[in-house]
Amino acid sequence: MGPRKYGEIPLENLNKILASLPTSSRYWLESLEPVVLPKGTVLYEPDENIEHVYFLNNALVSLVSTNSDGSTVEIGLIGHEGMVGVPAILGGVTPYRAIVQMDGDAFRIHAQRLYVEFRRNPFLRDLLLKYTNAFIIQIAQSSICNCYHTLQERLCRWLLVARDAVCSDVLLLTHDVIARLLGTRRASVTVAAGLLQRAGLIRISRGQLTILDAAGLEAMACECYSILRDGIRRLQAS
Repeated sequence: MGPRKYGEIPLENLNKILASLPTSSRYWLESLEPVVLPKGTVLYEPDENIEHVYFLNNALVSLVSTNSDGSTVEIGLIGHEGMVGVPAILGGVTPYRAIVQMDGDAFRIHAQRLYVEFRRNPFLRDLLLKYTNAFIIQIAQSSICNCYHTLQERLCRWLLVARDAVCSDVLLLTHDVIARLLGTRRASVTVAAGLLQRAGLIRISRGQLTILDAAGLEAMACECYSILRDGIRRLQAS
C-alpha cells in the first residue's frame, strides 16, 4: 500500500501539529507530499541545507550527534507530536544527523514553501514556535539525563518517550540501536532491559520490545520523563 494523502488519515492518527490547525488555515496542506519513511533512512546529515521538512504520523526519528571517534548519542526523538527540520523555520542548518528508527508514514514539504507559510500564517507560526520551544526543552533535558541519571532510569525514560511518540506499546528496535542512541554499550542495555523484563515491565523478542506496564516503567524512570511528557501535553492543549 502506498502512502496516504492528507484527508485519508483519520484525525486521531494524523500528525498533531497538522491536526491542531484550524480549518481556515489548512489551505496550504495541498502542498504536502505523502511519503513512507523506511527504517534506517537518513533524512539529514550534519551541516546540510534542509531541502524538506517532515511531519510524522507514525514514524520515529532520532536526531543523533556523532563524535570524531564515531561514537553517537541521541539528542532528540521525534514522533507524531512534531516535525523534523526545525532549523528550516529558524534560518539555519542542522548540526545533527536525522535518522528514521521506526518506519512509518509522514508528510513532507519543501523547506522554502513551509518558511513562506510560516511567515504569513499566524496559526501555523504559533504552533511551530510552541513546538520548537518544547523540542528545545527535550534537548536540554536529555543532556541532563545523559549526564546524571543511571542507565536503567535513562532506558525507562527513552522507552516511554518512544512509546508516546508512536502511540504504540510495540517498539521495533534492537538493543544495539537503543545502546547507540543512549551512548552506551549493547551489553549494558541488554542487562538493563533484562532486569525490566524480569520485573514484568517489558517483553523482549528478536528485534522487538513490547511495553507491558507503562506505569511501572514510569515509576522506575527519572523525573525527566514527566518533564518531557508534560511539555508535550501543554503543547497539544494550547
